[in-house]
Amino acid sequence: MTKRHKVGNRNISQLLSLTMRGSGFVQIFKDFSNWSTVAVVPHVANANNKISRIFWIAIFVFVLGMFGYELYILIAKFFSYPATVNTEILFQKQIFPVVTVCNMNPYKYSVVKSNSAFQGVKSLMNAYSAAVDGTYTTDKWGLYEEKTEEYDLDARAADALVLEANLISETNKAPALYTYADLVQDCSFAGAPCAESDFKKFIDPVYGACYSFNEDASLNYSVSREGIQFGLKLMLTVTVRKSQTKTGGATDFLPTTRLAGARVGVNSRGNEPGLDSNGIDAGVGYESAVSVTLTQHVRAKRPYGKCLDREPEATDYYQVCLYFCLSALPYYIQDYTYTLETCFNGCKQRDTVAKCNCANPRMALGPSDTACQPVKADLDCLQTLKGNQTNSNPNIDLLVECSCSPPCDESTYTPTVSLAQFPSTSYYVATSSTAGVGSCSSSNSNFGSKSACQTWYNNNGMILQVFLETLSYELYTETAGYTVSNVINDLGGQAGLWLGLSVISVVEMTGLLLVMGAFCVSGGAIKIAPDDDEIENDHRIKDVEDVKKEIDHMDKRHGEMDSSDDEPEDKKEEEKKVQ
Repeated sequence: MTKRHKVGNRNISQLLSLTMRGSGFVQIFKDFSNWSTVAVVPHVANANNKISRIFWIAIFVFVLGMFGYELYILIAKFFSYPATVNTEILFQKQIFPVVTVCNMNPYKYSVVKSNSAFQGVKSLMNAYSAAVDGTYTTDKWGLYEEKTEEYDLDARAADALVLEANLISETNKAPALYTYADLVQDCSFAGAPCAESDFKKFIDPVYGACYSFNEDASLNYSVSREGIQFGLKLMLTVTVRKSQTKTGGATDFLPTTRLAGARVGVNSRGNEPGLDSNGIDAGVGYESAVSVTLTQHVRAKRPYGKCLDREPEATDYYQVCLYFCLSALPYYIQDYTYTLETCFNGCKQRDTVAKCNCANPRMALGPSDTACQPVKADLDCLQTLKGNQTNSNPNIDLLVECSCSPPCDESTYTPTVSLAQFPSTSYYVATSSTAGVGSCSSSNSNFGSKSACQTWYNNNGMILQVFLETLSYELYTETAGYTVSNVINDLGGQAGLWLGLSVISVVEMTGLLLVMGAFCVSGGAIKIAPDDDEIENDHRIKDVEDVKKEIDHMDKRHGEMDSSDDEPEDKKEEEKKVQ
């Protein structure tokens, strides 16, 4: 019996504790509603009737739902990481772009025929000529099979030439390459002469020896005035012979060379020239005036953008996983600044390696890639990769399959080309250079007459002028369009509109949560209202009681006086007589 009695007492104690805790929460909420600045809450707590309270509760639920909806929109907008593009038009002194020139005839045919290092190229040229004439039966490149399709034959021979030349070392190639003196007869920048030291030489797999003006970072070629007079002027010749055809009918041009002229590239310093995709053809017998305008892009990095500073290297495991594995970005080109062109070339090279088990020498090779061989099987595979966009097996879709991202900082030059005949019928072709064939003056012993000299320049020479069209350029800067600061500002506006919240309101609710938390942790032991002793000893309560008693006394006195004034006159007369 005693044990059961103790258990019952404990249950009663717990029940009383829970009851006190519940009433404590109610008291806390009542107190909070009386002094809270949160909209609608005081109206709900102080409603006079049930209908009024239900009305204000419905209003509170509505505004709370609207605020939740707006909050969802703000959060979704922030995590979409929008970006804004600011456009500025600037006008200032500019660094002159890099100008690259190459002879469209990559190798001197006279050297190819006589140099044993070029035996494979020589055999290819013979097979190509025989295939064109229809007199050749078999070859390792598959030219004969294409002899009836002129375009396919030409493309097959061009690809085979690149593969054959790739087997020759740069040292052995040197005799057949065009030197700077062979290609550039006269050079001037803004009217002042320039020299071979202002050019950087490199070997292109398609165009042979190329020369880039202003590529060296130690050079300081810049312009503060626009126009043709303040740019680069080059007089180029495409052959070292007195004519394109030597005496006896032998030509110094390869049979596969389609055009007589120069391939020209204009790009920013450090960028890949992109001659095969972005180059300009400058033909002999013309002056090619190339005016360029500069455009700069500064793009936002992740997560507000998808730009890259460089392609990941094979040892950068984090970069490879983040960019290469997820976005299929290549890592082939490390010598140049990262651009979309380098990314696309690397992606195409990866696709070539995957489908042909060899790499195309037209593009940079990876560290473990093996170049395709000049044989029919490899050439057939490379031919299929060119694809037909109209059938069910199209070429690689660079925009979809490569997922290349633009560079974070990019400077591009947009060229505009105009042509004029060179030389005119009466112009004697003045040149300050003593190399080459010289000017068409009477003292030039290389030609029998001025007209013969002019004819030679018309067949072999050209003028190339590259200049800035204007010193103004457009700068596109991509920045974060919606930051944490914007979220806070918009959140404050929506909270104030729908709930009437402010910083003070947030502090109030924080205090409410702290009080409720402390009340729960303490098990309801925290006082939420003063007890009787505290009320009795509070001098403020005593003062209020004294004031109340005094007011009650004054009310009583006024009541007695009012009642005496209301007595009848006869009664008052009797009281006076008695007195």
